[in-house]
Amino acid sequence: MSASGSAPAGSDKPPDGNEAATERPDRSIERRSSSRPSFVEGWRKDLVRTLAGTPPPTAPTAAITDRIVIWMANPEALMRARSSLDVLTDDDWLSLNRIQDPSSRRSAIAGRVLLRIGLSRASDRKVAPSDWKFASAANDKPAVAEGLPKINFSVSHTDGFAVVAISPTLDLGIDVECVDQDVSQNVIAAFSHLDEQHAVGGLPRPQEIREFIRLWTLKEAYSKMVGLGHALDFRALKFALDPADLKAGSNGSKVEGTTHFETFFIAYQHTLFHVSLAMRHPAGAAGATEVQVINLASSGDPAARSSV
Repeated sequence: MSASGSAPAGSDKPPDGNEAATERPDRSIERRSSSRPSFVEGWRKDLVRTLAGTPPPTAPTAAITDRIVIWMANPEALMRARSSLDVLTDDDWLSLNRIQDPSSRRSAIAGRVLLRIGLSRASDRKVAPSDWKFASAANDKPAVAEGLPKINFSVSHTDGFAVVAISPTLDLGIDVECVDQDVSQNVIAAFSHLDEQHAVGGLPRPQEIREFIRLWTLKEAYSKMVGLGHALDFRALKFALDPADLKAGSNGSKVEGTTHFETFFIAYQHTLFHVSLAMRHPAGAAGATEVQVINLASSGDPAARSSV
């Protein structure tokens, strides 16, 4: 995040239209590479929800009705497994090569690779990673194209990390940001509800920035879930932390409880990232949602460590 009043560094904003002179990698070189990306399953968490007026079910009796898988990778580590780039299509490269900044482009590439791999796993490998096509749904929200299995997804990437959330049943949004960055007071004021400013304003400076980043990622995740992006006024959205909860929507009204949020930190090498996940359950539906994390595992690179 810059001190000039811009959004956090690495935010998922479209490129400014300046095209880079990057070309598509030589596929023949990728095929000869023996390196293949491998992934390891991380933590799982069951989120139990109940109907109003009923006691919460115990964990063994709460049926899993929905699943969300979060795929995570460091772009540099993922691209060292160069065969992973085989899943990208000509349309992918056309879009990705418009991103001028090399670091942002690598992160976007990693996000698209994770998305294609994750969608194929969610479809029980019925659709190959390179066969997925995409379109825009309502409000230009990215979606799987017609004729393919309907699977919901959300992608986020920042310098040094990419995350993708996938669910066959739930609307969802995800966002990741580096915690260790400078944030000016002007930026905090420009993107925070007045109550949020009061909540973080008296904290020591490093903690103030960290709490603001947590709030920022929650707002980004929520805006992606509802398909409005930065059309939402982040100053009107009001979140509470610990536990994460949306207290007021963009019009200042209280939000009903069908939307749930999960937040966690990711430590990769010497950098700390914060991830927020937003999910919307059908009104009046009881059951449990399983959230699972899948990390990239690469020889010579420790898998990212996450904590709820």
